[in-house]
Amino acid sequence: MKQKQFAKRWGTCFVVVLCLMLVINLLWPDTKESTIENRSLQQFPTWSWQNVWDGQYQSSISTWFADQFVGRNVWIHGRYLFLKATQNKKINDVFLAKGQLIQDSPKPYWSQINRNIKAINTLAQNTGIPTSFVLAPTALSIQKDKIDPAAISYDQNAIMDRIDKKLDTSIQTVDVRKRLKKHAQEYIYYKTDHHWTSLGAFYAFQALYPETKKSDYKQMLVSNSFHGTLSHTTGSVGITDSIHIFVPKNQPDYLVTNEDDGTQSRTWYHSKAIASNDQYAVFGNGNHALIRLEMDTNAMGHLLLIKDSYANALIPFLIPYYKSITVVDPRYYYGNLHQLIEQDQIDSMMYVYNVNTFIEDDSLADCLE
Repeated sequence: MKQKQFAKRWGTCFVVVLCLMLVINLLWPDTKESTIENRSLQQFPTWSWQNVWDGQYQSSISTWFADQFVGRNVWIHGRYLFLKATQNKKINDVFLAKGQLIQDSPKPYWSQINRNIKAINTLAQNTGIPTSFVLAPTALSIQKDKIDPAAISYDQNAIMDRIDKKLDTSIQTVDVRKRLKKHAQEYIYYKTDHHWTSLGAFYAFQALYPETKKSDYKQMLVSNSFHGTLSHTTGSVGITDSIHIFVPKNQPDYLVTNEDDGTQSRTWYHSKAIASNDQYAVFGNGNHALIRLEMDTNAMGHLLLIKDSYANALIPFLIPYYKSITVVDPRYYYGNLHQLIEQDQIDSMMYVYNVNTFIEDDSLADCLE
């Protein structure tokens, strides 16, 4: 009897607290964006018979309540601290390493990967244009000593080796793993983000141009308050990154044109991004379908760079070596690539991807075919 009364009281208290929280949420102004998760939050939905009838209204209310829950940020951080304190090694697909967050490798879907590789090989064969392929490892394989190797879902190095073997022999495969591994204890990957740092990109660039030295560049700190995508995913506390940029001392004058909106700039670096939630966008102002860089230089090459966001930190190192660089992100580009090659007088092509993006990419083949 006492147990039933106890359960009834607790049940009543739970309902009262839930109703109270709902009332507070209704009165509390909605927040448009979550700075912790770097995403837009559900706003209170507009009522209509159609939305109620098809269930959209009820679904939106549920999402709104979860997104606008009062004290939500405290709960997100609290969850991370609790999991960390209870020796949990992973949140979703992110390993909680000591002082660092490291993204696990996703499952490779070889049917799509093979289709992408076939498209790369066919384009190189049909055009005869010299082509290089840079597949970047993530911190998972270069700094795996920071996590339990047995917990890794898929062998990233084995995946990369298999991809390299499938590329046409005419394509220059640039394996940057050895150079990055040599500097694994340096700050070559962000602690809260899945990207490599400018220093990591520099060591990778040395695989393309071994004669380059750090002394060829001015290194500048542009932020010491960067929280990347992995921080947003986990709600991490107490881990912060800094962003440095490398500027070649022999850098020519150049013009950057974003063909998405026609905006132009005299620098690849976008300083306004430092004041935003996406500070990595300091490199090229984020990802865009088509960007053209035209250099005032004696260099003669016209490069087509097909890439993901890892290339954004690598591009500054390429600038002094080409007359023009045409940058295409297949995730957003829907133009005719063959016409673009002819129009921009492309005489060399380069692919720059991190392995995680490449094995999940479902847009590359469509772009190249």
